[in-house]
Amino acid sequence: MPQFTEHAHGMPCWIDSVVSNSTDRLALIDFYTALFGWQFDLGTPEMGYYSIARNNGEAVLGIGEQDEGRGLWITYFTSGKIEVDCKRAADNGAQIIVPPMQIMNLGWMCLLMDPFNTVYGLWQPIEFHGFGVMYEPNSLGWFDHVSEETQPVLDFYKTVLGVGSHNEGEMKILTNGDQWFASVSYGEGSEHTPQWMPVFVVDSLDRIKGKVRELGGEIIIEEMPVPGSAISVFREPVKNAYITVMAAGSN
Repeated sequence: MPQFTEHAHGMPCWIDSVVSNSTDRLALIDFYTALFGWQFDLGTPEMGYYSIARNNGEAVLGIGEQDEGRGLWITYFTSGKIEVDCKRAADNGAQIIVPPMQIMNLGWMCLLMDPFNTVYGLWQPIEFHGFGVMYEPNSLGWFDHVSEETQPVLDFYKTVLGVGSHNEGEMKILTNGDQWFASVSYGEGSEHTPQWMPVFVVDSLDRIKGKVRELGGEIIIEEMPVPGSAISVFREPVKNAYITVMAAGSN
């Protein structure tokens, strides 16, 4: 299992979702526990009930609760100098939603909205570095920004994250050296577009699709080939957020 104790500057390091009430929060936790077999460290009221999902003991993502929570997934990127990186994003058209703030002894975070109306975050670690496992079944393996403006999105994130890019046919890829880590895809406008979509690695698309249906979710894309693998897209039944799963062995 590829375990991580740190993440390179500009790389995705965490995702979380905040819902508006305890009913949705507990339902989400139950849904993802049943789907992926995660264990959750349940948060306290003082921390907004922020709960950490773990895959074989390693941190995968967070689910919290606030009155204004919308239930969509937010992707965070590692920053070595969060004040500088937050300002760079603002100088390139992003809106600062939450300015850099320290979260106990864990790290510094800020929330931004990119020029295409997608919320994302920056994270400068102190003791908490983010994902403890990636690229294994039931963990994160890829990230996809879906919008109607692919080239401007690619240019924005290359600039503000300090990363590279690569075109694979019509697909636009963000890169860190030789490593591909995210795509920029075209998607027509809807209530959930634009957004950063997390992509989870699974051992079997058929098994996951069957489990999603059993748990009340809706399959949006049964199966679609992507370079080196195949994906399915479903809508989870609690907040109707879109989730993509990818067959293992693609990274």
